[in-house]
Amino acid sequence: VIFLTASAVGGDSSQPMAQGDEEHNLEAEVETIPGYRPVCSLEVRDQVETGEEDEIELYSQRSKLYRFRDGEWKERGIGDAKLLKNGTSGRVRFLLRQEKTMKVMANHIVIAHDLYCKLEPNCGSDKCFVWIAMDHAEDEAVAEKFALKFRDSELAGHFKTAFEDAAALNEQAGVQPEERQAAAAPAAPAATPAKAE
Repeated sequence: VIFLTASAVGGDSSQPMAQGDEEHNLEAEVETIPGYRPVCSLEVRDQVETGEEDEIELYSQRSKLYRFRDGEWKERGIGDAKLLKNGTSGRVRFLLRQEKTMKVMANHIVIAHDLYCKLEPNCGSDKCFVWIAMDHAEDEAVAEKFALKFRDSELAGHFKTAFEDAAALNEQAGVQPEERQAAAAPAAPAATPAKAE
């Protein structure tokens, strides 16, 4: 079988034609169907609010986040690990959104505490840090054990310094001990470019 393009016989070049086809119909793409009414219409937004608009980004680096659940480390997502300082309260929080979906994977206040937000190397690795935090990624405060892995030890070192500086800033901002265990500004839901009506 020999295929000819429609442009070879004077038609649309995107449609292949078999040799010997005498009749070829080019149909226009159907954009509307008479009598059909969509269940919902979608609106494209120019800007989507993420909950980060009133915050100052102190640190951002692409990394991989893990969460310890059911006796094993499970990958939570890859994205930019951010330390964000609230413009009014001065609180600094850790936030990581999954790269493609923008879903919040980790969201907690960074504090200086014996139990929470104490960075430790994971199994002696200088590219990965482990800590426990009262996380608000899924709206309710839950104690989670996280591990954040970086491409190299230099990037991990920068994160450790920024994380410890953020804890010191929160202490200066007057985050109270009871707030340290349970407070974090909830992040906005995952950003979506379209809205259902």
